[in-house]
Amino acid sequence: MRLKLSEIAKAAGGKLLASEGDAVVTSFSTDSRESRPGMMFVPIRGEKTDAHIYIDSVFEQGAAASFTDHELPSPRGPLVLVKDCREALQKAAAYYRSQFSIPVVGVTGSVGKTTSKEMIAQALEARFRVLKTAGNQNSQVGVPLTVCGLKKEHTAAVVEMGVSMPGEMARIAAVSKPTCAVVTNIGISHIEYLKSRENIMAEKLHIADHLPEQGVLFVNGDDDLLCTLKEYRGKRVVTFGLGPHCDWKATELRQADKGTFFTCWGQGGEKLEMFVPTPGLHHVRNALAAAAAAKYLGIPLEETSRALAAYKPPAMRQEILESGGITIIDDSYNASPDSMKGALDILVSRKTSGKKVAVLADMLELGEEALRSHWEIGEYAKEKGIDLLLCIGPLMREAAKGYGEGAKWFSTNEEAVSFLRLALSSGDAVLVKGSRGMKTDEIVSSLKAEA
Repeated sequence: MRLKLSEIAKAAGGKLLASEGDAVVTSFSTDSRESRPGMMFVPIRGEKTDAHIYIDSVFEQGAAASFTDHELPSPRGPLVLVKDCREALQKAAAYYRSQFSIPVVGVTGSVGKTTSKEMIAQALEARFRVLKTAGNQNSQVGVPLTVCGLKKEHTAAVVEMGVSMPGEMARIAAVSKPTCAVVTNIGISHIEYLKSRENIMAEKLHIADHLPEQGVLFVNGDDDLLCTLKEYRGKRVVTFGLGPHCDWKATELRQADKGTFFTCWGQGGEKLEMFVPTPGLHHVRNALAAAAAAKYLGIPLEETSRALAAYKPPAMRQEILESGGITIIDDSYNASPDSMKGALDILVSRKTSGKKVAVLADMLELGEEALRSHWEIGEYAKEKGIDLLLCIGPLMREAAKGYGEGAKWFSTNEEAVSFLRLALSSGDAVLVKGSRGMKTDEIVSSLKAEA
């Protein structure tokens, strides 16, 4: 990125302070510790800290400029005065995005956004130089920072887009302006704020607000809400899934420890045997979404198949590890009811000589659905034949009740690890999963250290 400060001020609707506008900005950051020449600081007002207090320090460390939402006495460097710094970043990023005429795939959904983004990017790399969202930088700040990572050499981008509150998708869609979009599913993540699955779908579908005339919306045809879409605001809808009614579908699925073999049927009747090297039916749907988007952008199915056969899951997302004779399914990055059930299915499908143990921590932001959802996870684990269920956190007490006799409840990760040290033996398989705030990756690290 290379923008003059005067361009940024104009795009953001701001006023230049202590500068003639010829300073050059090469990156944005909300982290004052990343200060360097060319960086423009974006001070966000948080619940606990107002980052404006770091403006002087970023200039001392060589930053090129900073936004501010109020005038400062004796500023130490170039400033752009705006009403809201987050909104200013979004407007500046939207301006920068307008300088690129490349395909941009937007990806959203309640579950599976990051994995779908990774698979789509891997498929597109067969023909394109792809910018993709780093990690899960899919927020009101993460999306504009991703867009500002575009360079002249990029010929396509895959942008993950997450929301938790009403109005958020419209704002980040205006920044990334996808030329096609993928919706993985509609679950109850963030239902605390959006109140219903119907509201969640309506919010996520704003990803299509800026699709061009020929743009396509790819949706999970196995989802009970998304399958009702025949078109969306005049844009074509293409479905993917395991059902026979889907435009892109998978048949003849054959599960293996390291993934799934299946027959992929393209929308035009094209047929190809494929393999996705990570277990779980939901990953077959992710692969179908990648194949559909890649085909739309001109990549033959054979090339997509070869690319996806080399896919490796991101860390902490159903990453399968072997440690001291124990198989660890590390799915500790985040959790929702749908992803919990999918992870339990993977644990059940593992061939093992020992016990199948699930270590599950609270699922957050479920609002009024929280208690019922946790109870149902416990019931599901029992129905699937999980040998031992370890529950962590106040909400997971309900899961222990749903599972019944044999479930163990702990208030902390440390307590659970102490129990696991005695309970696990060679040949066992253990799933570790919980919402990000529960820090279940600590459990995985402890299990690996014990080997």
